[in-house]
Amino acid sequence: MKQILLTFSFLYIFTYSFAQINYQEVALDKEVRHTFTAWTVGGGVSFFDFNQDGLDDLTLSTNGGRRIAFYINTGTEFELIDPLVNNVETNKQILWVDYDNDGDYDLYVAAYEGINRLYQNIGDLQLIDVTESSGLSLDIHRGYGACWADYDRDGWLDLYYNSRDIPGAPEFKNVSRLFKNNADGSFTETTIEMNAEDAFSAPFSSAFIDYNNDNWPDIYTANDKYKGNTLLENKQGQIYEDVSALTNADLKVNGMCVTSADWNKDGWSDIYITNTFEGNKFLVNTIDSNATPVFEERAAEVGIAFNNTSWGSNFLDADNDGDLDLYVSGAEEFSPESASSIFYENMDNGFFEAPSISGFAKDTAYSFSNAIGDFNNDGSMDIIVQNNPPFRFYLWENYTRNSNNWLKLRLEGVLSNRDAIGCRLDTYAGDLYQSFYTQCGSGFLGQNSATHHIGLGGKAKLDSLIITWPTGHVDRLYDISPNQILSLKEGVSTNGVIDLDQGIIITENNFTPITSTKDIFFDTAVTLSPNPGSDLLTIHSDARLTKVIIYGANGVEVFRQNLAALSTFSLATNTYVSGVYLVKVFDEDQRVGILKWVKL
Repeated sequence: MKQILLTFSFLYIFTYSFAQINYQEVALDKEVRHTFTAWTVGGGVSFFDFNQDGLDDLTLSTNGGRRIAFYINTGTEFELIDPLVNNVETNKQILWVDYDNDGDYDLYVAAYEGINRLYQNIGDLQLIDVTESSGLSLDIHRGYGACWADYDRDGWLDLYYNSRDIPGAPEFKNVSRLFKNNADGSFTETTIEMNAEDAFSAPFSSAFIDYNNDNWPDIYTANDKYKGNTLLENKQGQIYEDVSALTNADLKVNGMCVTSADWNKDGWSDIYITNTFEGNKFLVNTIDSNATPVFEERAAEVGIAFNNTSWGSNFLDADNDGDLDLYVSGAEEFSPESASSIFYENMDNGFFEAPSISGFAKDTAYSFSNAIGDFNNDGSMDIIVQNNPPFRFYLWENYTRNSNNWLKLRLEGVLSNRDAIGCRLDTYAGDLYQSFYTQCGSGFLGQNSATHHIGLGGKAKLDSLIITWPTGHVDRLYDISPNQILSLKEGVSTNGVIDLDQGIIITENNFTPITSTKDIFFDTAVTLSPNPGSDLLTIHSDARLTKVIIYGANGVEVFRQNLAALSTFSLATNTYVSGVYLVKVFDEDQRVGILKWVKL
C-alpha cells in the first residue's frame, strides 16, 4: 500500500459561556461595503478561505460590468483587495475548488447571459483563465447553479452546472451539463453518455448528495416553473439513472434551492427546497419495506414551510447544541416592512420554531443567496447574505454565547480529491450521533466554509469520528477534545496506508505544472523594467531566454514570441491597455517563470 505523510494539527480556541441564540448585522463594522447596482435574481456568495491562512474570506458577486469583489479576512475585519480576475459578467455561482489537486484553490464562476469560466491558480493567487484550453464550454447561456464532486471516484473533481438557454437560441431546451476531469488540465463532457442532461427542465441549482449511502455522488436538481425536480442516482460512475418518481423526489414546485443535511440524525441525507408562497418543501429520507430510500415531504409538519418567496437556505448548528438549525433567505416584495428572511431553531423534538432574534427581526431586505462560515474562529457560525438594492449585502455575526462545545475539521484527501469533497462524517459523543456529507456548492448560489463545523452540546468530548473518504478508505479517531480546529489527512489513523474500495481506480496526475513567481528560475535573476511602465517593456535575464508569453489580467494571451536565446528583450507596449499583466518566460533548459508587470 502507498505510504502517505500525514499532518495532524490542532488549534485551540477560547469558548464563551453565556446563553440564547443572538445574531447582529456587522457588515459595515467589518468593512464589507458591497452592493448591487441593479435588481437581479440572485448572485453568488462564497464564505471560503481562498488565501489559505486559516480565516474564512468572502468572494461576492456583482452585476454585469463590475468585477467580482474579493475580501480578505485580516482577523479583525475584511479588506477589499484588487480583483483577482477581470470578470465583468453578471456572476451567479462562485466556487473555489482545487480541480488540479495542487494544493491551492482555483476559481470557477457561472455567468448569466455570459460564459462560465474556470481560472487556474498558478501560485500566489495568480489566476489564469483556462476555460477554453481546458475544454469547457464557451457557450453564452443563462447560468445559475454549479457544483463539483468526484462522480467516478478517480481522485479528481468533476463539474456539473445548470444552463437555462437564452430564448430563441437553437435547440432551446434548458439542460444541465456534466464534465469529467481528465487529470491533465482538460475536461471531457459526459452529459449525454452519463444521462445527466435533464433536458426541458428549468434548473436553478443542483447539489451532489449521497441519498442512498453507497458512496457514489448522486445529483438532485431544483427546477423552476413546476417542471418537476430531478434526482439522478449514480450507478457506480457508469451512468446516472433518473429515480425522481421512484423515490418521491419529483416535486413540482417553483424550485429555487437544494440544501441537504441529516436533520433528524438517522444517518440519511434529507433535502430542503425553497419555493414561492405555496410553501417550501422538506424531503425527509425514509426507508421503505424493500430497504430502499424513499422521501416523504414534511415541511409544514415540522414547521419550516415558510410560505413566502424564498431562495437560499442553509442548515447550521447556530447554538452548538448538537442539532441543525435552518436559515432561509426571503425576497417578499409585497410586505417590505416585515422581516423577509427567517431563522428556524431545531428544537430536537421533531419540530422547528422561529424564535424572536433581535437582529433578524430588523431584516427587511430582498435577500437571495447566503453562505455559512466562521470569520472570527470562535466556533459560532456566521452568515453572509446577498441582498438586492436598495439593500447592501449583510454579514450576520453569531453572538450566541453558551457553554456548549464544538469541533471543526479541515480535511485533505491524498488519493481522494484534495478538497475531500464527497466525504461522509459520522460522529459519536455519548448518546449524540450526527452525520455529515462534504460538498462544493450548496443552497442557492452559495459556497460554505471548507472547515466543517460540529456542535457537541454539553458533551465533554467526541468519543469517535469516522471519516469515509471517496476512495472508500475509512479513518477512525477516538476521544477527541472539543473547542478546537483539527486538520486531518486521508490515512491519518492507518499510518498513511489508504485502502481503496473494490473497483476504484485512482487516475495518475498528468498535469504539466505552471511555475509561480516563487520558483522563478531558482538561481537565475529575471527583471522587468520599467515596472510599472508605459510604452516599452524590457526583460533582462542572467539566463538566455527562448520564449516569452504575456497574459492580460483576465488570463487572455496578448503576446507570444520565440527568442534566439537572448538575455535581453524589449517590446513596445504603447497599445496595451492599463492594468496588470503576467509575463511568462522560458530559458534554454525549459525552466519557466512568471512575473507580474503593471502597465500605467
